[in-house]
Amino acid sequence: MPFSSKHRVADLWVLFASVAAASMAFVASTSLNVALPAIQVELGARGADLIWIPNAYVMVQASLIVVTGSMGDHYGRNRVCLWGILLFSLASVVCGFAESTNVIIAGRLAQGVGSSMIVPNSLAIVSAYYGRKGQGWAIGLWSGFTVLMAGLAPFFAGVVTDFGMWRLVFLIHIPLGALAALVLIRHVPESYDKEAPKRMSILGTLLVILGVAGITFGFIESSTFGFDSPLIIFAIVGGILALLKFLLDERRAKHAILPLWLFKSRTFTSSNMITLVFHGVIQPALLYLPLNMIQVQGYSATFTGFSIIPLILVATLSSSLVGPLLDRRGPRAPMVLGLIVVAIGFVFFANVGVTAGESDYLSTFFLPVVIFGFGFGLSFAPLTMSAMAAAPGANAGIASGVNHTMARVGQVLVVGILGGLAITWFGQLLINDAYIRSLPAEAQSELAAEAIFLLETQIPDELSTAEQERVQQVIRESFVATFSILMRIGAAACAFCAVVAVMTIDDRELKQKRGYDVQDENDEAADQEAAVDAVAPASQ
Repeated sequence: MPFSSKHRVADLWVLFASVAAASMAFVASTSLNVALPAIQVELGARGADLIWIPNAYVMVQASLIVVTGSMGDHYGRNRVCLWGILLFSLASVVCGFAESTNVIIAGRLAQGVGSSMIVPNSLAIVSAYYGRKGQGWAIGLWSGFTVLMAGLAPFFAGVVTDFGMWRLVFLIHIPLGALAALVLIRHVPESYDKEAPKRMSILGTLLVILGVAGITFGFIESSTFGFDSPLIIFAIVGGILALLKFLLDERRAKHAILPLWLFKSRTFTSSNMITLVFHGVIQPALLYLPLNMIQVQGYSATFTGFSIIPLILVATLSSSLVGPLLDRRGPRAPMVLGLIVVAIGFVFFANVGVTAGESDYLSTFFLPVVIFGFGFGLSFAPLTMSAMAAAPGANAGIASGVNHTMARVGQVLVVGILGGLAITWFGQLLINDAYIRSLPAEAQSELAAEAIFLLETQIPDELSTAEQERVQQVIRESFVATFSILMRIGAAACAFCAVVAVMTIDDRELKQKRGYDVQDENDEAADQEAAVDAVAPASQ
């Protein structure tokens, strides 16, 4: 057990503060998906808005997280995390009282800034505090409990949404932030990289932000403007050039933000690339599954939130149990197994069509939910641990920042690309349906124009009641077919990642870097004490 008796209480406080802080960011992602249908109805959101409300948050987070992770190494991880909690809480208030989707999107942008300060530094606090031999155990618990908090959020969101109080979905972050801030201030020692330069380059910071933001904006808005739009071309090409300029300057050690030598580790590079793909294909499932359940299957928002709880409980359990094994066996085997299990879950989701509703849940969605959750839990902690353990402890903030950037960029790019394609596929499936083609040309044109609203596609008023009911059925079937395509893409991507992990993740490299000796298993208390002593109080 990684605890030493002397520091047992302190260990618990560190984990509690880190989990509570990170949960703000994760809850903000998962809970909102359940509330999106209500937001769409009440505020008149377009299909593109349904992509932007979650992606505005992720885009900003992805753009800043390398910088804010490096800021934690430079100026103190607790300090940066606390400022993030404050900003995130204020932005949540803005979203909670918004009267238009534009205000919500603006608030989500601000939340993204706050979360970029919270997430990498909360994990870096854990990684820097715990001894190398307890790192896998601690990251396993951090992963498990953040997944648990993120997973319980949809149930809460479903209940308050059914009562017409979806705004509470945003306001729930405030008590979480208050608890995390209190414990960070009173019980968690400050940590930072004592060898890092005291200042970060403003130019380097701007290049990273503009580079990632340009690329992610371009892919998100490609579904609206098309890849041939001058705006999209400028955003993507400009973003690529900014990142290339940053990397070129970083090789000359001009900015001291991203130590490129970290990527000499094949395990570090591979685990981050797998993270990009894995989290990228997970996000469409988390985005479109609630829409499928509520608007196609006829589930209530409360039942939808409840139906996802098994996924979270299984993911939490598997993530927590796999943590101790990472310290002894390494991350490759559980990572590969988890990716394969997630791929199987995707396949099961792809085969669920239009059902009879909540009464069919156990025979349709329950099994893929459990399989998906089990695989996600097995994969999440090993992916995180392999990226963190492949870097020195002094670089915990930037290593965490890179890993989370890959996850967020993956989410933005894949949701941006697949989200745009999903709208296109849905429209084509709808318009090419044999029944729709039998309708008058004017009705077909109206449906084609309305298809951007997905399941909220307005049915022409001039159609008879029977025709409207049949069109509504086609709309539901078209969405389910689109959902099935997305799930099969996810399955293929996870299977590919499993093959890459087998070939590139090196358990021996991680054991060497972590100084692990299987004949020295009783040395954990001394190792923990040394780690605590190494956490220096911030002097800035």
